[in-house]
Amino acid sequence: MVRRTIIGLLVCLLVGAWITPALAQSGGPPQQATVHIVQRGETLFSIAQRYGLTVDSVTHSNGIPDPRQIYVGQRIVIIGGEIEDGVLGTAPYVVEVGDTLSSISRRYNTTWQSLARINGLLSPNSLYAGQVIQVPDLGASADVLVASEDTGARPLVGGGALYTARSDDTLFHVALRYSVSPWALASASRVVNPALIYPGQELVIPNTEPGLLPAPFIFVEVQPLPVAQGMPMVVAVHTKEPVALEGRLFSQDIRFVEEGGVYYGLAGVHALAESGLYQLELTAVDDQERRTTITTGIVVQDGRFGYERIDLSGGQNNLLDPAVIAAERERLNSLRSTFTPERHWTAPLQRPCAGVISSYFGTRRAYSDGPYTSYHSGVDFRAPTGTPVLAPAGGTVMLADPLTVRGNAVVIDHGWGLLTGYWHLSEINVQVGQHLAPGDLIGRVGSTGLSTGAHLHWEVWVGGVSVDGIRWLEESYLAPKYEWRAVGG
Repeated sequence: MVRRTIIGLLVCLLVGAWITPALAQSGGPPQQATVHIVQRGETLFSIAQRYGLTVDSVTHSNGIPDPRQIYVGQRIVIIGGEIEDGVLGTAPYVVEVGDTLSSISRRYNTTWQSLARINGLLSPNSLYAGQVIQVPDLGASADVLVASEDTGARPLVGGGALYTARSDDTLFHVALRYSVSPWALASASRVVNPALIYPGQELVIPNTEPGLLPAPFIFVEVQPLPVAQGMPMVVAVHTKEPVALEGRLFSQDIRFVEEGGVYYGLAGVHALAESGLYQLELTAVDDQERRTTITTGIVVQDGRFGYERIDLSGGQNNLLDPAVIAAERERLNSLRSTFTPERHWTAPLQRPCAGVISSYFGTRRAYSDGPYTSYHSGVDFRAPTGTPVLAPAGGTVMLADPLTVRGNAVVIDHGWGLLTGYWHLSEINVQVGQHLAPGDLIGRVGSTGLSTGAHLHWEVWVGGVSVDGIRWLEESYLAPKYEWRAVGG
């Protein structure tokens, strides 16, 4: 199974690599190409119609096996279509936390209205962090539009301006008109609810740069974006001063730790989470107990998992008893929320044992003749019984016991909400409370519990959610961006 993780600004390179083969296959003179990002409610027919193309041509250009199966956030190459607004060349841009259509349009010397039309945005509020939109290619010959209007605001002594809201105004539209962050406008105007402004209300237009977050926030970065089902995420927050930071995503709290002047929080996307847009909420509390909250959208994409059926022997079917499964799950759930502020791991993690991968994370599963009602919550390494299982990072042993379904099991707390689990061991070589270093022996591969052969089931929890552990073994996933080389604590 091919898994593709799109990380931050690498999206631009991936899109470029994707467009090139499509152009090479066309033959004849080069045709103009752009990339369309599928929005909610769109179909391949509506996309083809928008660009004056046929469904067959778009399907062929992109190698889409089933025209009925497209998903929100999918990138579709448009070859030879009609580009709107007179913009002769476009390029992909990854929306960052704090971006507005106004701030992006100023950067590319166009208007927010033009960007909205190019990308088919139904509302200026539809931007979210990690979204890929099309912007004018400044290296191409393009006719760009420059905003010019009489805003009607009155200058204020000391900078900024005072604006009186009209009946058709919204706070977002006023912010766009003056090229300021909606957060900055709401804060300067002391607007409690940004969704409620009224005609005649006086708004203070701050003298600030577009796209800035309200103090004490300086910059927020979420990696990777967009994020797929079953993937781990990192939220990095830069502030002007020390704060107590709170986060909320997927109806779960994100706990933050300060390291090197940056606040880091780990979160996991459940493998069964619905694809779509979710709200990330961050609240900073300063030493005066003042609370500042910002929100942004996080898009979750389809993880594209496979399917597998597992045949059990007659003696193992009793292990599927719902009561047995529930009792064991309850015991493990009591450990999932463990959070220690000391980080005992570095990125990437070390491989826990030798052997080939026999089953990937997220695979939808059915047992014997039953339906596909579960998913694989870890990664299986097939190896002979007795193969050493080693700690992939430093940490503290939280569990070291035989379980009914998972067999001989070990759980390690590595800090910052990162925990790893090891199931079906033939023997356990650690005890609860023991402190481990990377490479220490945990146990040995076996086939205890609900298992059909010798293997290690390796599970990774982030913020209490099972995520794809393979990502933590990849050099490119987190380490180059955040350089978590030295272990803190």
